[in-house]
Amino acid sequence: MSLRSRPQIPAAVRRAVLVEAGHRCAIPRCGHADVDIHHITPWEACEKHEYGNLIALCPNCHRRAHKGEIDRKALHLYKAALVAAFQTSGEVSFSAPPVEIKRRIYEVDPSSAECFFSFEFPDLMNPADLIVSKNIEAWGLELLEEFRHSQDAEHRGSRNRSEYPIGWLNGTYEVCRRDLKVISVRYDLEMMAFGAAHRFYETRVQNFFVTPFAPIVLEELLASPKALPMLAEAVNARLFSAGLDPIAVETDAASGAEFLSRFVIDRYGLTFIFDPYIVAAYAAGKQYVHFTFGELFEMFEPEKLEALIPPDS
Repeated sequence: MSLRSRPQIPAAVRRAVLVEAGHRCAIPRCGHADVDIHHITPWEACEKHEYGNLIALCPNCHRRAHKGEIDRKALHLYKAALVAAFQTSGEVSFSAPPVEIKRRIYEVDPSSAECFFSFEFPDLMNPADLIVSKNIEAWGLELLEEFRHSQDAEHRGSRNRSEYPIGWLNGTYEVCRRDLKVISVRYDLEMMAFGAAHRFYETRVQNFFVTPFAPIVLEELLASPKALPMLAEAVNARLFSAGLDPIAVETDAASGAEFLSRFVIDRYGLTFIFDPYIVAAYAAGKQYVHFTFGELFEMFEPEKLEALIPPDS
């Protein structure tokens, strides 16, 4: 695969690597805040963006790693130390079982109480889940920066932009699954923009394997590249069978990974979620297509599919 065709690191994977390292270089006693994402086993050898093979390095340590001054064995040890430190940093001596605590990022524009940002996220107290909570919080802070940018006077007063500035944003979540193998969280964002005719709804998801911790990416679940169009065809068939008149199922976009990127995992299978305008008109609302694990057998890699099935099934 040529360098030009090398795909970008999925946003969820990149965020997980940066949060794990505290957005600093992972080399002990370095800790520089300007960091790159480094493949421990070179991309040319694996051609995959796997979480366990990625580590945050500053430009200087990144160059040293490429020169072999910091070898792969050392990098794997640094990676393991980061994971271990994250999972033990929150241990407490309470005897009661850990529960979910809900936290919220909230901000009101001083110039108008009608302009506000509210983003709820779960604070998962089990030490092994801490990195999940931190990933979700980091994502909420990214959204907050977008909201703040929208409140700039220059941005708000512009009418030549392709997107309207955000008036207010409200984010709520549902933990769809949380057990020893998988954590799956669905976010429902509701936004109103200055000059918009109606509210805008967006679904975002966060899916993680627990042990070893890694973001769940659709491309890594599929048995082969040929499985992607097979899955898209099966999704489109479900949409048609439900009596919906989809507006996008026959386009090239409707067979790509981005089209199927929003899914959550429950105890029985996967549910793909399509926001308004993605496959149907705004008035039709969100669309949901569910597949049991058994229905995905021919399309998913057996080992990865087994890793998704609940431990008590």
